[in-house]
Amino acid sequence: MHATAPPTRRTWPWIVGAAILIGALIIAGAVYYGSQAGTATPTAEPTTPVASSTPSPSTTPVDAEPTGCLGGEARDAAMVLAAQKAAPQTSSGGVEVAAAFVRWLIQFPYPPTADADEVAATALAADAPTKNLSEFFATNPNLSGGLVADSTEYYLSTIPGVWHIESASNDQVIATIGTALVEEGAMSPQLKGSLTVTVRWEDGEWKFVRTEGTRTTEDLFSIGEPFTNGC
Repeated sequence: MHATAPPTRRTWPWIVGAAILIGALIIAGAVYYGSQAGTATPTAEPTTPVASSTPSPSTTPVDAEPTGCLGGEARDAAMVLAAQKAAPQTSSGGVEVAAAFVRWLIQFPYPPTADADEVAATALAADAPTKNLSEFFATNPNLSGGLVADSTEYYLSTIPGVWHIESASNDQVIATIGTALVEEGAMSPQLKGSLTVTVRWEDGEWKFVRTEGTRTTEDLFSIGEPFTNGC
C-alpha cells in the first residue's frame, strides 16, 4: 500500500481540538489528535517530561533507535506477539512494544475476536484495566474520536511518527507514541495522534499496562525522536 508523502517535521501543524476519550475498559486516558490550523510554526517550548515515579539508578538507556515497526507491517495479533518476543529488556524495546500495541489497537475494522482474545491472553500485564479486549471492541467505540466517520476504514502509521520516553526503568517504560492517521489507504498530511503507553516487563516480555493522553501533538512532535523505519 502506497501512502502519500508525509510533511517534514518542521511543517507539522498546531493541535486544534480537545482530548478525545477512547474508552474506559482498557484505555485509561485519551488520545490527542491535531490538524492544520494555519501556517505558523509552533513556538511553544517543550514541557518537562513527567514521570509516574522516580526512575531507579539502574534505568536502562535507549540501546538502539526504535524502528516503530518491530513485529512487521501487519496490524494483527501475530505482529504484537512477534514484537514482544523480539523486543529486548531495554527502554528501546519498551518503546517498540508500545508502538506495536498502538498500531494494533487503534484501527477499523477492529481486530477480529480471535486476535483480541490472543492479545488479551499474552500481551496484557497483570494489572491492566481489563483483560476482555473482545468485549471492549464489541461496544463499537470510535477510537478516532470522530475524526473518521463510523464504519470508515482507517489505522495509525508510525512512518512519519515520533517517540518520547517519559520515564524508564529495568521493568517499566512509559513512552508517548506519535502517529499519522491513514484513512481508506491515504495518509493524512494534517491529522496525527499522540498516545502515552505504559508497558511492563513480565514473564520475560514487555506487556501493555495502560494508555493516557498526556501530551498534545504539537508538544510531542516538537520534542519527539523520529522512528527509524515505521509502518
